[in-house]
Amino acid sequence: MKWMRPSFDKINIRRDNPYRLRCFAFGFALQKGGFKMKKMYLGIALIAALLMIGNAWAETITVVSYGGTYNKGLEETIGKPFTKATGIKVIFTTRPTYAQMAAQVKSGNITWDVVEAESRMHARAAKNGLLEKLDLSMINRDQFIKGAVTDYGVGIIYYSYLITYNTDKWPVGKGPKSMKDFWDVKKFPGPRTTKRTAESNLEAALLADGVPRDKIYPMDIDRALKKLKELKPHISVYYKSGGQTQQIMREKEADLGWVPGGRMIQLAAQGVPVAWEWNDQVIVLDYWTILKGNKKKDAAMKYIAFASDPKIQAAFAEWTNYLNVKRKSSKTLAARITQGVHCCYRHREPSGYELSIVVHL
Repeated sequence: MKWMRPSFDKINIRRDNPYRLRCFAFGFALQKGGFKMKKMYLGIALIAALLMIGNAWAETITVVSYGGTYNKGLEETIGKPFTKATGIKVIFTTRPTYAQMAAQVKSGNITWDVVEAESRMHARAAKNGLLEKLDLSMINRDQFIKGAVTDYGVGIIYYSYLITYNTDKWPVGKGPKSMKDFWDVKKFPGPRTTKRTAESNLEAALLADGVPRDKIYPMDIDRALKKLKELKPHISVYYKSGGQTQQIMREKEADLGWVPGGRMIQLAAQGVPVAWEWNDQVIVLDYWTILKGNKKKDAAMKYIAFASDPKIQAAFAEWTNYLNVKRKSSKTLAARITQGVHCCYRHREPSGYELSIVVHL
């Protein structure tokens, strides 16, 4: 091929273009090298295009959970290993509510491929037809604690709400010992924080009102609401997520909290002046679920099956200081439970805890 001097007209580059010299050099090299040079650049362009198409076609799922260090734990112990093993990318977002689940199913616009649902949310959504039946052939049910696997959900962790307090105000061991103490604003004055929704708050209120643990259910809702109303003037923040509880206690927006315990264990490890009370904790089980009509059900089910692997579950439980739902815990997790540096301290069986109550559906 005869070499030709490249012109600005032929490569359609204006002289005032800031990239003019680069384009001129490219055009010069392309014409000077002839067909070989053209083939080389065409090959590079083709590879780049294929890579771009591959990235566009790479499957991605969105998992909704509860934010903060909890989502970070999901990403590190489940998300990244899952993507490495399957090639399916995972985006973690926050925060699931029943109303949003129902709205997505009703509209057909499913943006959450996997939903982490608390026990009551899971039961309500299943009852009202919001959830897909899961492919339980991918799950080894024998490895799970009884009740941790249903047609519509696979258990993730047990966690608990417990009383926490600022140790700058009350030294360790001198804070509230029970829900009655948590309600006693004269003995323990100061702003409090509790969850925005009724979950766990109803149980807490009944405990504060003197109802024995084994008599909480069936629940007297009117009695619980009346007791909650007493405490309302002393609530500084109704938190929306577990991540927010860490900010509240770190920034001392509240002196006392009724909060997820694993979050507080993480705060204490960071040097934040908080302590907690194991007595009267309320245990909750979370489930992985898939919304009805989800078009990525196969990928979502792969994620749930991967997250149910014993080693993966153990890694996540150790990250969060919560209790996995497998019949056997890892040695590290078992040691932390024994030492009391774990949220579901003194765990015995899923049906009973020495100092706790387990949320009923």
